[in-house]
Parts: sequence; C-alpha cells; structure tokens
Amino acid sequence: MQTMTLFQACEYIDKAAAEDRVWHYNGGQAYIRLHDELNILMIIDHTNTHTGPTVEICDGTEYFKTYAGNQFSYSKRMRESSLSEYFSVAS
Repeated sequence: MQTMTLFQACEYIDKAAAEDRVWHYNGGQAYIRLHDELNILMIIDHTNTHTGPTVEICDGTEYFKTYAGNQFSYSKRMRESSLSEYFSVAS
C-alpha cells in the first residue's frame, strides 16, 4: 500500500489546479480529474491528521457532466491560494 503525506497531497492538488483539473475543493477534500481525456475522478481527503490523506478513485462520468465548468473557477481559486505554501508555513 502506498501512503501520501499531507505535503505531497497539497503539491498534487496544486499541480492539478495549475492544469484546471480541480473540480471542487471544500477545505478538506479535493475532487480532481486525473486526465483531461479520461473520466476518472480522484478524491483526496486531507482532513484526518492521524492517518494522513486518503485517496479514492472512481468513475467520474456523471460527476463531470453534472458539474461541467466547475474546474475553471475552483482551479483558479486554488492557484490563488497554494495549499503546499499554506501548509509549509502552518507547520
């Protein structure tokens, strides 16, 4: 089993935001499209400080249809507030 640190999760979310692949972020969970041409949804939950971030992978076909266009506003907001910068300062 692979594990991911909080900082690695934040870096991945920041990278996805730079590529307009963050479809939703609520302060603890990021909903990310793995690739522009694939309907694979990755949900990164970084709220559990004891076990570290968790990652769920699922079919995002319906999700992407329902929330079409969200990736631009959420990704833009995430680019303006880098998670990896925030958590490196907060640590």
